[in-house]
Amino acid sequence: MSSLTRVTSAAEDSGSLSAPAFAIPSLALRAWAFLQRHFAAVRIQRRDRHLRLCESISLGDKRVVALLQLDSQRFLIAATPQNICLLQALGPAVAEPEDSRQKP
Repeated sequence: MSSLTRVTSAAEDSGSLSAPAFAIPSLALRAWAFLQRHFAAVRIQRRDRHLRLCESISLGDKRVVALLQLDSQRFLIAATPQNICLLQALGPAVAEPEDSRQKP
């Protein structure tokens, strides 16, 4: 009978928590604050893109003609699933005025 009392009293003792109930949320809040301070100086910078697809037109059956710009040079290419071909190097790109980009 005495061993049964010890088991029951041990079960009752394990049910009581020694740490307050707010310890875990407080710890999570501290961890969040630490991470914000640590990663606040980290900035993600995008690389400048040198290659740009200016325009493309589909010719059907997975064939396309595209105008590419690499830095300031433009190239007219044709592409199929098996091949990419340079049709013509068009030379330096000319900046378009803002008014010509807007449609009436």
